[in-house]
Amino acid sequence: MRHALTGLTDTRNPKAIRHRFSALLTLIVYGLICGANDVKAIWHKCGPLDQNQRHAIGLSKRNQKTGLLTMPGYGALNDIVNRIDPVELARSLNAWLVENSDLLPKSLALDGKNLGAKGRLGGLVTLCFHATGQPLAQRAYSGKKDDCELPVAQRILD
Repeated sequence: MRHALTGLTDTRNPKAIRHRFSALLTLIVYGLICGANDVKAIWHKCGPLDQNQRHAIGLSKRNQKTGLLTMPGYGALNDIVNRIDPVELARSLNAWLVENSDLLPKSLALDGKNLGAKGRLGGLVTLCFHATGQPLAQRAYSGKKDDCELPVAQRILD
């Protein structure tokens, strides 16, 4: 089934779908933005998201006992990553960029500075307009493994 929001084909069995396709894609992108380099790392980055963040992402499956929004399991994310057609993904991203070109800055730069001691002291990441150098978002990081938060990603994308 072709997904209207993303333009990508969702090849999952409709009877086995527990989480929205767009929510799974958002979790994958969030994990990648936070530095995850494989599906397991993406899953670990997404686990600590709070209920408001899960709702904002579009998760809707709730635990029957607690009523809290549940995260997809590792298998759900892994299936999506392995099922996405890279050519279709590239076409979809290009179409989105063209469609939203008036809303996006003309060029962005992402810059990271290491504060020394081979990264153990942390660093600073800045997203800014390339032409003017005006910062859009900035974040210090400690160099620890789990050092990314959704509100920063949301500020960057807003």
